[in-house]
Order: sequence, then C-alpha cells, then structure tokens
Amino acid sequence: MSEQLDRAYSILEIRPLCTLEEARAAYLDLVKIWHPDRHQAEPERLRRKAEEKLKEIVEAFELVSKQGEFAEEVALIAMDFGELWGYIDENGKTAIHPEFTQARAFVSGLAAVQSVAKWGFIDKTGQWRINPLYEDCADFAEGLAAVRWYGRWGYVDSQGKFAIAPRYQEAKSFVSGWAEVKLGARWGKVNPSGDLVFDPTRSGRHLETSY
Repeated sequence: MSEQLDRAYSILEIRPLCTLEEARAAYLDLVKIWHPDRHQAEPERLRRKAEEKLKEIVEAFELVSKQGEFAEEVALIAMDFGELWGYIDENGKTAIHPEFTQARAFVSGLAAVQSVAKWGFIDKTGQWRINPLYEDCADFAEGLAAVRWYGRWGYVDSQGKFAIAPRYQEAKSFVSGWAEVKLGARWGKVNPSGDLVFDPTRSGRHLETSY
C-alpha cells in the first residue's frame, strides 16, 4: 500500500479492506463534522481550518474510492421467521437470529429494527450500533436518519448522536442535502447543520438555526 493511500485511510478513520459502504459512511460523518457551514460563528482562523480539513477529507475519499481494495459486501435480507424477524444471507442461511418485532433492509451498513416497541439500528453482525430508544425512525440517507423521540422528530448520525435536535412534528429523509420537515403547522426543509428554511409558498421565507 502506498504511503499516500495509507494516509487517506487514516484521514477517513477507516481500516484497509473495509467495505465501500463503511468507507462512504465514514466519509459522510466527517463531511458533516467539518463542513464550513457548521463553523460560521467561529473565528476566521477556525473557518479556514474547517475548509482545509473538508478538502483533505474529500481528496482522501476520492483516492480510497479509486485505488483502495474493499471487502465484498455482505447482502442480508430481512426475514419474518413467524413471531420474530431476523436476517438471512443470499444462500438462505440465517445470518442474524430472529429477535426483533420488526426489521427493515440494511442501508449504509445499518438496519432499522424494533425491539420491545422501540426502534434502533444494528450492523451486519447483529450488534446494536444505535440502541433502541425511538418511537419510530426512517432509514439512513446521506449519513443521517430521522427518529421520533418523545413525540418529536430529529436526526441522528451513525454513532447515535443527535445531529439535529428533535423538534419537528414530521420529518422525511435527506435528499441532495435537504430534508422536508414540519414544525407546528408549517412545512420547510432542513440541512445537516440544522438550518431551517420554511416553504415560501406557504409562509414568508426566513431562516432559523437549530441548536
């Protein structure tokens, strides 16, 4: 492995021979953390540092995508075993034993599953990556998943941390950097930094920032 490629793995905080899915998820997490829009209130020195860091992350992912070697993706299929759900592989062999009341397909290496009336996310080994704490959830999209917590929707990252605090009556998945949300009686869209823009066809257009 070249020194340049080895450094790219280090920048993305991933191991060689991970899956492309894992590399992409790590890349999206880092983009969210270092995107300059998240550092607007910081001094100019820190904003420049964020811009440089984001450029380094993007270049590292491009290099790994082109030159890296990836482990073969494991396709797992959600299966109703009768009373409980589990997962089988492409050969029909049980890969994750049935222990969930509901289970959905894997997206970005994580699958939404329900246990004891609460939703969380597991990885392909069947281990909890995000504990079952949520009343409902959507699948991951662009590094974030909508979850309903105490009656309000917000967004968590792949580590289970709230990237956007739960405050919405409804929330949809991210598409091209924005997700549709409903706050009170008004619809708008939110970006990964939590900036909310209301739909100008339903109300006056203005910008809010979620903290």
